[in-house]
Amino acid sequence: MKRIIVPVDFSPYAEIAFQNAAKLAAKGDASITCVNVVSTTLDWENLTESEKAKHPAIVDTEAEAKDKLKAFILDHKLSQNPVEAVVKIGIPAQSIVEIAKKQAADLIVIGAYGIGYEEGKFVGSTMQKVMRLAECPVLAVKKPIDGRAIKKMTFASLFNEASKPAFVRMKPLIKMLGASLHFLFVNTPSGFVDSIQAESKMKQYATGQEDLVIHKHVFNHHEVENGIIAFAESQKSGLIAIASNVRATSSSYQIGVTETVLYKTEIPVLSVKFE
Repeated sequence: MKRIIVPVDFSPYAEIAFQNAAKLAAKGDASITCVNVVSTTLDWENLTESEKAKHPAIVDTEAEAKDKLKAFILDHKLSQNPVEAVVKIGIPAQSIVEIAKKQAADLIVIGAYGIGYEEGKFVGSTMQKVMRLAECPVLAVKKPIDGRAIKKMTFASLFNEASKPAFVRMKPLIKMLGASLHFLFVNTPSGFVDSIQAESKMKQYATGQEDLVIHKHVFNHHEVENGIIAFAESQKSGLIAIASNVRATSSSYQIGVTETVLYKTEIPVLSVKFE
């Protein structure tokens, strides 16, 4: 793992995200890019200098953000890993994903909530969009990571071939952490699968992954999301991983299992999309 992206909006959750990214980076000698986005719907990069001059508030906010982000990094840096500050002007989620792609990022670490969070609100909309659009894995966090607990990871899936490439993209983080992996198939009344069949799916899915320590579980619960959380808590897992079949090109976006799990638990959630 070489590059971790951390969106920074200067909220408490952004601080937690940066602290967690620093801990992860130190394990694998990764570099960190902190990204702050000055929000606008203008196509800023394609505007001429004279056109940009017509928007002095944006220019001033950009300059302020650059100073503030540099100060943030100096105040919060926890390790010797290189940290880069990038300020962009544009749509936040889109800009974050573009930077991650440009830098060939291995991981995005993002706070579950952003600035202006109020108790009881659902997870942040920018975070959801980043999960939906990013090609690399996205780790959403609410609190500091427990370095010992994340050595036990729950991976919840239907274990079909479509999700396999997404799982492979998670592997660098799994290996860097030296985590034992708990494959989890949640059996619900509405989507019941014979346990032998579920175990067979997991066994086939694990083929070729002999470099990982994998345990396989079929867990019965009345609901998928609460089943994932109940299992992870019973195993004292420090991280929940989910391959999400959300489509970046879809015209509408339905709240999925990943976001619901993240909303209901304090355990960090690692997501990577597949189509």
